[in-house]
Amino acid sequence: MSHSPAAWIQIFLDTPAAEFEDAVAFWSAVTGWLPSARRGEDGQFLTLLPPAGPAYVRMQAVDRSAGIHLDLDSADRPASIDRARSLGATTAWTYHDVEVMRSPGGFTFCQTLLEGEPTLLRDGSTILDQVCLDVPSGAWDVETAFWRDLTGRDLQQGSVPGFARLVEDGRPRILLQRLEEADGPVRAHPDLASADRAADVRRHVALGATLRAEHALWSVLTAPGGQVYCLTDRDPLTGTVTRPV
Repeated sequence: MSHSPAAWIQIFLDTPAAEFEDAVAFWSAVTGWLPSARRGEDGQFLTLLPPAGPAYVRMQAVDRSAGIHLDLDSADRPASIDRARSLGATTAWTYHDVEVMRSPGGFTFCQTLLEGEPTLLRDGSTILDQVCLDVPSGAWDVETAFWRDLTGRDLQQGSVPGFARLVEDGRPRILLQRLEEADGPVRAHPDLASADRAADVRRHVALGATLRAEHALWSVLTAPGGQVYCLTDRDPLTGTVTRPV
């Protein structure tokens, strides 16, 4: 079976080590996914394990503020690395045999190996199924083209102006948001698809999140550990927006 250049995407929630335990408890509670055993030299990695289907949300304890990086799984890692370089990525460092790279806009991602034939499973419950890349306006054209070509996905206009998406059935989604700021590094946040956003906001706040802002189609929150994320009005079964803008 042939694979796209990035056949599978894993979302890493990078969390300050001092707040890692609280963050793990929170993300396990809101996703309903159990944390795996710790791994890594200092026990800094774990995976959130869904009850069915492949895992794709992982957590890492870090010595910096909260953020996100992606693992791009491919069947041919050397070819994927060469492709990324040809599109403008640079190597940041190497962790064991994993090439850690930066996009043209400075977003960190790792080149990892594909295992099996993973497919994202949806059961209709609220699901963390999307990462949103927050792109300064000065980097928008270059960064959107980079992720389009690196993933092999078609770049689609988002539901509202200033957004674009890279969607492939059965895979975690990528949304790109054009920021008003002109400069700065590309960063990212996770998005959850919710059929009842108001109820989910109340539940997340009760579990320790802080509500930061409400918008027409999404709510912005901060999780224990400092991770900014959004609850969005998208169908958890399809990932698509559920009501008119």
